[in-house]
Amino acid sequence: MGKKLFLYDFDGTITKKDSLFLFLKYSSNTSSFVGKFLVFSPLFFLAKLGLFSKSKIKERFVAAFLKGKTKSQLDIMAEGFLENLIETRGFREKALQSIEKHKKEGTVYIVSASLDIWLGPIAAYLDVKLICTQAHYQKGRLMGKFLGPNCNGEQKPIRVRAEIDLDAYNEIHYFGDSKGDLPMKSVVHQFYYKMFH
Repeated sequence: MGKKLFLYDFDGTITKKDSLFLFLKYSSNTSSFVGKFLVFSPLFFLAKLGLFSKSKIKERFVAAFLKGKTKSQLDIMAEGFLENLIETRGFREKALQSIEKHKKEGTVYIVSASLDIWLGPIAAYLDVKLICTQAHYQKGRLMGKFLGPNCNGEQKPIRVRAEIDLDAYNEIHYFGDSKGDLPMKSVVHQFYYKMFH
């Protein structure tokens, strides 16, 4: 029997909403989140038009909330965020059932543009492996920059090829829900779109 690899996008595939906004909202008070969101809204619009780098805006947006915080502070926030996600039923139940099934059949990874700050504890909770955008720390504090490129779009297959020996698997499956997942078609045998919606 051949080895199977199951790769899951996170935001919108495993969760019902984008975890970046959920985590930043969770980590700050409502008025602070709304204020910063309004400041960045014009940049989000420009990025949608392709006039500004989405990755750079994401870096700046995350930095506006989290820059300077210690790794231990962020770890505590991330654990609380995971509990909140469970309590508020932020996960898609069908996705969780699929992950549990596939863990018995092969190797399961989350492949996401979201950050390891909060995805680390979530991947540990789900007992799966993780490839995602990585936060950059210096002397134990978040610098407000990413360690390497944002893991989205064309970067997803690049990271997957770099971190997984794909030749070791006879079957490779990917579950996604947005155009940022489409480049993954180049590395998988089966591509599933919005399967859990």
